[in-house]
Parts: sequence; structure tokens; C-alpha cells
Amino acid sequence: MKNLFCIVFLCLTNLITSQEDYNIEINGETFEIALDKAYEFNVKNKVYKVKVKQKDTLIYDDEAFSFKFLKDHKVSKTVVDQGIEQLMMMTAEGSGLIIQKYSTLNPTMLNELMINEVTKESINYGYTLERQDYERTLSSGKKINVNKAVLTYNDEINIYEIATSGEKDQGVLIMTMKMDGSNSSSGAKLIQLTWDTLKIK
Repeated sequence: MKNLFCIVFLCLTNLITSQEDYNIEINGETFEIALDKAYEFNVKNKVYKVKVKQKDTLIYDDEAFSFKFLKDHKVSKTVVDQGIEQLMMMTAEGSGLIIQKYSTLNPTMLNELMINEVTKESINYGYTLERQDYERTLSSGKKINVNKAVLTYNDEINIYEIATSGEKDQGVLIMTMKMDGSNSSSGAKLIQLTWDTLKIK
């Protein structure tokens, strides 16, 4: 029984990295399972009922930072270049966030460069830019400067926020993209939860 619970716990702790089907190994035998589906396993002539559920709010924990996110959103991780790892979460409407971890340079000088890069095409198209830069205190107590750009065109609103934290040859860059002015959209909730729970170590 104890071993069975350990197996189920290990399965649960690995759910944040994938949203596909899983394998569970019981007493040397492997079974395919899916989330939120009930199963019965016969182990040494005893029947055990198992259902694997995912928490509504998950934690992404990295050596450089951590944050919470809703289970409906998938975290995509890629290596952008040597010394740069990137996480991305996006919603169907195009809102979301990017977190880049640098291991070869301090990214704190990249704020303005990134703001210019993500807004220049919209400005050329005819969007009006308003800067609303501010200071944010993270849940860890760390203070970071956030460069905020609000782009408007007729009834359309795009909001970009970029913040960095770093030291010699390492650091973290956070960029959020909200493609509407609503505070109740799935994108707004994703971004707000990340900001509210983000810890830079």
C-alpha cells in the first residue's frame, strides 16, 4: 500500500511538465493512465482504486525563479541561444508571457531594447503609444522596475510589460503581452497570477 501511494505521488509531481497521457508502474507492471479517469488495479490479489487529478494551480520552480500558473495553461520551454533559456505561456487570443533566463550576461540593460522591438511594428501601423512605467514589489519582497507600453488603435488595446533582474553574467527577463484591455480575460488572469506569485531567487 505504501509503495502504491509513493508511485501515485511521483506521478502527480511530474504532471506540470506535460498534459498528455501517463504511465504508472505498480509492482513492476506498467499501466497507461489519463487524468481524471478512475482505474482499478489488482496488486497481490487486492484491488486498488486510483484516480490521478491535477491541482487547479501549479508551481513552476526553477533555480532562478518560481511562479504559479493555472493548469489550463501549458508551459513551453526552449533554448533560444547559448546561455538563454525561454519559457512561454500563451492563451488562444495571443496574450501571455515570456520569461528568459540568462547564464552568460546580465539582461538589465535590455528593457528599452525589448520595448522598442515589440512595439515598433504596431507604432508604424498607426497605434498610439503611452508609457506607464512603474516599480513592482514581488511576493519575495524584491523590487523591480517594469517598463509598460500601452498601444491603442481605434478600439484595440495591446499592453506590453518588460522587467529584468540580474547580476554579473546572469539574470532573468520577464515580458507580458495582453492583447486586450479587459482584466477578466484568460490572458489577464494568467499574467496577474504570474506577477502576484513571481519570485526571483
